[in-house]
This record gives sequence, structure tokens and C-alpha cells, in this order.
Amino acid sequence: MSMSSSLSLSRGRPFQWYARFVVFVAILLVWWGAATTTKQAGMVFADWPLSLGSVNPPGWLDHMIPFLEHSHRLLAKLVGMLVLGLFIWAYVRSWRRALEVAGMVLLLAVVLGVYIAAGSERFDAGLKRRLLLTALALSLLPLGWLVWSWRSRSWDLVQKLTALALLMVTTQAILGGLRVTEISNAFAVVHGCFAQCFFCVLILIVMVSGDRWESGGFSGGAPLLRRSRLAGGGLVAIVLMQLIFGASMRHFHRHALPDDDLILTQGQWIPEFDDPMIAMLFLHKFTAFALLFFVVGMLLRLGGGKPNPLLPRLSTPRRHVAAILGLIGVQIALGLTVIGTHKSFWVTNVHVLNGLLILALAFVFAVRAIRGKTGDEPLAKPAGSV
Repeated sequence: MSMSSSLSLSRGRPFQWYARFVVFVAILLVWWGAATTTKQAGMVFADWPLSLGSVNPPGWLDHMIPFLEHSHRLLAKLVGMLVLGLFIWAYVRSWRRALEVAGMVLLLAVVLGVYIAAGSERFDAGLKRRLLLTALALSLLPLGWLVWSWRSRSWDLVQKLTALALLMVTTQAILGGLRVTEISNAFAVVHGCFAQCFFCVLILIVMVSGDRWESGGFSGGAPLLRRSRLAGGGLVAIVLMQLIFGASMRHFHRHALPDDDLILTQGQWIPEFDDPMIAMLFLHKFTAFALLFFVVGMLLRLGGGKPNPLLPRLSTPRRHVAAILGLIGVQIALGLTVIGTHKSFWVTNVHVLNGLLILALAFVFAVRAIRGKTGDEPLAKPAGSV
């Protein structure tokens, strides 16, 4: 990517600070979702998107359980509006584009409305099925618009990613609603894991829209960059697997941990897999230590690389991996404390939040590795520098 194209992606400091604010609110939303799950508050209201048929149900501020679930819904709506603002800011440059955005918002509202109608239908299974199929068919329209726009229109990467984020946050809302109206733990797991992917897209928007996008990749020899790219992809994959196992265990086994051994599972290195939750607990522990050894291997295999004066703290692959390794050590300690304290509310939620931070750093590492330059290529100056 040339320097001129890099400049075209930058929306200036106000846009990036706004994007960072959206990331901050998304972190708060993930934490609130974790707290809601820990307190088993996700099904306190049987309807969606209203709560007991009201925008603000009576007494929701007086008791912890309804407070967690309803405030989680309110935060989710706020994130949705913020992401819509992000796309409008990145895309709208004329009345024609403003009308296009208005039409897309109307279409997403119709899709949501049909899903809401399907969720509200509790007596006629045939009608519910038809409504869900209709909603699914309508969902292909905004998806087709996104694919067509990415492939055929002269959108820059910021516009593409903010449009993707808008569709993802709408999908996340639908998944959360289906989890409630269909009383589905499976939708709860998908809802929780999809939130992590949505968060990565928000992180990428912050990276792409900044004036350091062109110069933010790793610098080093071709072998180092090749190893970094392979390791980055494997790292993100293992972290996502770890999150899926953890989310499955939290949503399918809510009342207590299926086993209270710290390292072993049911007193064995490899337990019997008759109980699916024992299998999930074992896999969650196994991937935690697999991730630890994988990152240690990355630390040993990746050389120092060429320091980047623009990003001194995490300027090389090895420094970046060292930061991830520190977080993994904290995560393992938190996980053991969760077991030892029988799912302490605060420890469990910090464990989830630290896992999100590990994913974010792993994702940023992978992006920086992909955008890396060989040592003979000079680092580009940031936009606005002399």
C-alpha cells in the first residue's frame, strides 16, 4: 500500500478517538455479558427486545439479577448506535450516500422486526418456522449489499470494515434475542463467541483508521516475517478454540464447576468423556496449557526483529509475544483461582475480560505480522510527520 493510500484511510484524530471509545464501550459490554452469565441472569426476562413488555421494567434498578440483564441490553443498544455512527462518519459524503445508509438501516430494522415477531410467537410452531425462514431470507439482502460493496465499489478499507461492523452488531443482537426467545444455550455460546470476533473487527478499525497503519507492521528478514505470520494465525486459532470451550462450559453448565481439580480433571490427566461438560472442562484446561507452550515456542523461535521507533513497547515480534505470555500467565492463575473459589463472581469476570485482552493482542500480532516489511524496506513515516 502506498503512502497516499495510507493517508486516504486516516480519518483524523477525532474519528480514531471515537473508534477507540466504541472499543471501550464494547469492552464494557463484554464484561457486562460475562457478569450476566456468571449470575445466571440471561433468562430473567422471557421477552426480547423489551423486558417484561417494557423499555424499562419496574424495579430493575432495585435487584442485581434484572439490573445485570436489562443494563446489558441497554449497553448493547448503545454499542449498536455507536457503530452506526462509526459507519455514517466513515461513509457519508453526500445526500445520496445518506439516503443509502437510511435505506440500509430501514432494511436492518425490518430484518430485526421479523426476528422479533418470530421470537414472540409461542403457540403456532408452523408460523414461527415461516417467520424465521422469512427473516433468514431477508438477512441475505444486507449481506449481499456488503459483499457487492466490498467487491465492486471504490470503498476504502475503513468504509468496508465499518459496514461489516454494522452488520455484525445487528447479527449479534439477533443472536442475543434468539438465545432468549428460543431458550437456547447453543445460541448463547454463539452469541458469546461472535462478540469476540466483532471486538476484533473494532480493533482493526482503530488500527486501519490511524496514521500509523502503514508503519505499524513488524520489520525484519523474510524468514522472521514468514514465521511470524504462521505463528500469528495459529495463535489466534488456539485462543478462539479456548474461548469456545470456555463459553460452552459456562453456558451449558451454569450451577457449578463440573470438577474442582486444579490441574487434573476428575483426578486424571485424561478423564473419561462420558459427561460432555467434563470433556469441555478438560479441553479448556488442555488448550490453556497448549496455548502457554505455543507462545513459549514463539518466544524462542522468533528473533528480535528490527525495532520500530513508532511503537517502542511492542516494536518486535518477540516483545509482542512476551506481553501475550505475561497475560497468559495471569489468565492461568485466574482460571485456577476460579476453580479454587468455586466461580467467584469478580474473579470469573476478570478471567473473561483478560481472555478478551489476550485475543486482542493475538489478533493485533497477526495483523502486524501480515503487514510486516523486510528489513531492507524503510519504515514509512506517520501521516503529518516531516
